[in-house]
Amino acid sequence: MAPTSRNQRQQSRASFHPSNDTATYRDLLLFEERLKTNAAQLQRRKSRYQLFLFHLLIAIAFLLSEVLLQTSFLDIPYTNLLRKVLPDVYGGVESSKPHPYFASGLLFVLVTALLLFFASGMYAEKIAYANRYVPHANKALRNFNMYLNVRRPPLRSTFSISPFPFIFHRPTQSRGPSPTPRPSNAPAPMAPIPPANNPRGELIFSSRVDRGFRESYERYRAAFERKRDRRERDERDKTWTGRIANKMPWNRPPDAPPALVALSRTASGRGRGSVVGTPLGSRRSSPMPRPGTRDSAAVRTID
Repeated sequence: MAPTSRNQRQQSRASFHPSNDTATYRDLLLFEERLKTNAAQLQRRKSRYQLFLFHLLIAIAFLLSEVLLQTSFLDIPYTNLLRKVLPDVYGGVESSKPHPYFASGLLFVLVTALLLFFASGMYAEKIAYANRYVPHANKALRNFNMYLNVRRPPLRSTFSISPFPFIFHRPTQSRGPSPTPRPSNAPAPMAPIPPANNPRGELIFSSRVDRGFRESYERYRAAFERKRDRRERDERDKTWTGRIANKMPWNRPPDAPPALVALSRTASGRGRGSVVGTPLGSRRSSPMPRPGTRDSAAVRTID
């Protein structure tokens, strides 16, 4: 009895069979959309603050050249401003120099703002946190056999014809000696994760999760993505700029995959056996949709 129970426990740890029903797919899709929405919002906020930081550094470099190198680039905007504000007084003036301490005072203010940007933790909160969000989320999702894949394909793979291979010829590499055989007790190397098919990212599952559940959820998610894209195209068709954008090659709707099959508890062919093997925490870890939110309204259209 002991070896049999031990084998059953090892088999239950090796595989994971969630319940194949629409409620599970809807909860999981809500959870995935929330993760992708948070990641996209953090990336947009990161881009805005990076742009602010870049402009701040450019202004500091410009004022440093005015103070240290004694350049006169600041005289041009200063003279144009005086001509527009006081045309009667400075209308005939060719060039006007600002106060000698104007550039130094402005440089002191900008350098102080740069120091406060890092000292107050704004850089760590607005820029660095966006880089840590997805790794921290994947560290927590590892316990649930899930992974948020936000990898994008390389830029050169997006263009079918590129002139760089013709200009920069890459020599063919000769085959080296065959690699040494790996010891039997060494762990197998982890396969690299391919780029996500969705530009917003996608939730992928470990091989321990039941294959039928993974394929059914991918079909459910693909149907939701098609309906959302169709709804967005209909919204853009209401304006003439949106109609022009819909006719662009990059906005064409993708080819429809096979139709979504009807899902039920007996779809896997095991009857009630698939429900018995479902862990108790599989449905408990999924976030419940709150009524009246945008996510619940968007996913409700898939039913």
